[in-house]
Formats: sequence, C-alpha cells, structure tokens
Amino acid sequence: MPNGISCAYFAARNHIYGKKEHNLFKEGIAGAQTARTIDTVAKTGVIKGPLASPVANIFDKAAAVARKIVYPLIIASGVYNTAIAEDKVKTGASQASGIATMYAFEQIAEKGLKKINNKLANTKIVQNNKAARIALYIAKGLTFVAASLSGYNLGSKSAEKIVDKARDKKQVTSIEEKNIFSDKNNVEDELFKEMKML
Repeated sequence: MPNGISCAYFAARNHIYGKKEHNLFKEGIAGAQTARTIDTVAKTGVIKGPLASPVANIFDKAAAVARKIVYPLIIASGVYNTAIAEDKVKTGASQASGIATMYAFEQIAEKGLKKINNKLANTKIVQNNKAARIALYIAKGLTFVAASLSGYNLGSKSAEKIVDKARDKKQVTSIEEKNIFSDKNNVEDELFKEMKML
C-alpha cells in the first residue's frame, strides 16, 4: 500500500538516480511521486485557510494522473536504459524481469498491507494512540518500499544470471564443436600420413 512515506522515498530516489544517469524518465517518476506525496500531505489537513480546499483539489487531480503514468514511465526508463547500454540483451532482460517482478511484489504487498491495516486500524491501541497510528503508517510505507526494491532486485539479478548461463553454455558448445572439428582434422591428417607411408 503506497503512502506518503513510500511516495516520498521513490520521489527522492528517482530524482537522485535520474540526475546521475541523465534519465529524464526517472525525473518524470520523481515528479509524479512528488505530486502523490504532496497530495497525501494535503489530505492530512495541514493546509489551513480559504486556499486549503482548492489546493487539495489540485493535488488530488495531479495525484490521480501521477498514479496512471508512474508505471509507463518506469517501463520507458527501462527501455531507455536498454537502448544506451553496451550489452543490450543482458540489460533488456534485466530491466524487463526486474520491472515485472517489482510489480508483482508490489501487488502482493498492497493486498497484504490492506488486510493488516483493516485489522489494526480498528483496534483501540491504534485508534486511541497517535504514536501508534504514525508508527503503523510509517511501517506500511517502508514495507511497500522493501517489497518493491526486493522484487526489482530479485527479478533483475535472476535475469542476468540466466543470460550469463545461456552464454556460458553457448560458449562451451562452441568450444566443443571446434575441438571435435579439430580432432577430425587431426585424424584425417594421420590417415593421410599412413597412406603416404604405404
């Protein structure tokens, strides 16, 4: 369940890596996640006065758009990384698998966190204790972040290993074929030598 904590984390992370890698798509993700973060803050009621309602409406609409464009931007970032990579096959496999696994982990985490939230949010401890509510909110955000990052890393590393193994197997097969061909030539050379001697 993404919330202000997870959105703020991904906004900062994508902004840092977007600048470092000159990746405009990651900068776009950072912008979308920033809009979602501000929307979350606006909904807490910290903005007071006559402008509170219009500002909240603006960021609510911005957050709705941001939610729709986050994953397309993530995919576009993966395509961009593949296009500029020296090893396009390995990078492409890594990016595709990483994004797919990340999405799967996020969906699982979101469903699990909703169930946990429904159980804990109605308990007296959480309802009557502001610190407990804040702790639950932070825990949900950090859990979602952990699920997302671990999903991406697992998918990405697994794909890289599969590509490496496939290449190693291909290389071994190629070497074996060369050796067989070489051995065949050696046998033919020996036969020709024996025929000449006869």
